[in-house]
Amino acid sequence: MRFRFGFVLLLVIAVLAGCNLSSGGAQTAPTPTTAGGGQPTVTLVSPANGSDAALNQAVIVNVTATDSVGITRVQLLANGAIVKTVSSQSTGGDRNMNVLLDYTPTVEGALNLQVIAYRGNITSAPAAITVNVRRVAATSTNTTIPVVVPTQGPVINPNDPTCRVVTNSSVNLRTGPGINYNVILVLGSGATAPITGRLGDNSWWQVRFQTATGWVSNNVITVYGNCQNVSIPPIPASPTPPINPTATWTNTPPSPTSVVITATPGLADLVISNISGPSDLQIASGQTSVSATFSVLITNTGQRATTQFNNIISVSPGGSTQQLGVVGDLSAGQSVVLNIALTFSTPGTYTLQARADNDSQIAEQSEVNNVGIFNVNVTAQ
Repeated sequence: MRFRFGFVLLLVIAVLAGCNLSSGGAQTAPTPTTAGGGQPTVTLVSPANGSDAALNQAVIVNVTATDSVGITRVQLLANGAIVKTVSSQSTGGDRNMNVLLDYTPTVEGALNLQVIAYRGNITSAPAAITVNVRRVAATSTNTTIPVVVPTQGPVINPNDPTCRVVTNSSVNLRTGPGINYNVILVLGSGATAPITGRLGDNSWWQVRFQTATGWVSNNVITVYGNCQNVSIPPIPASPTPPINPTATWTNTPPSPTSVVITATPGLADLVISNISGPSDLQIASGQTSVSATFSVLITNTGQRATTQFNNIISVSPGGSTQQLGVVGDLSAGQSVVLNIALTFSTPGTYTLQARADNDSQIAEQSEVNNVGIFNVNVTAQ
């Protein structure tokens, strides 16, 4: 009996082992598959293929990238070399990412631009165009320089003296210079804002957008204009975690008290929004001069009304400076137009420079954006 029982037991074990082998007991490595989600797609919105670009002026490429999982970065290549990379600010990437990528050509001729979108290591098929880089005559500073810009993107004026940023993609405007600070609002792709401050290493910029002032990272913006005089403002204290209150039981409820919250307005900020007038004048035959009227638009983009302030306009060459007018007060968000007639007696190219609050009587958020420039070309018959 014992022999039979042992034999039966061995037979059962053998049958079970055979079943295990036939049902996958010896496992094989899975076959590698392509990452889910397919390829990202990228669309080059502007500039158009075959369009012109100015030598030594920024070409701004407007791009839309999509992916069912998330775009992690977008790269711009100029003649095969990577010249700009913009990364998503989201940990998992963005399913739809609108990006502005800039490149300044330094050589005339055909320029091949390619844009590639990434989801991790998965790349899109490149979107490519060719633009023709041409030299702009030095005497044409009074005309609009043909900078290639996106259809719905910012128009960058190379003569604008104000230091500004333009966002390359959707950007968080934060209360301080770091990702640990709270987000005030999100600036869309192509938003422009004047710079009011910076960190010492230029890794973060303080900007003013409408009525909000905050900080943006240098990794997601492009800086334009004259930024030599941008100061380093006081840095806000790092945010601390909130303290959870401890409840205390009391039989007698406290008497209610009224709390009055008084909002303290920020400073005013005067900006030369626009200078308008004829950019080409001609001294008629038999005349010794030509005159024209120019309008200077001053806007208070700050949060507090101003008191009285003076304004001037200078003309160079020649170095003449004239009073533009006195403004009694200007409320936050309001604008005023000051007109002045100027006379030119010699042919040539003149630069008009208007300055608001020229004697610095108004405390402002920024003192570096009070200047506007306009060029006038005078010829003789």
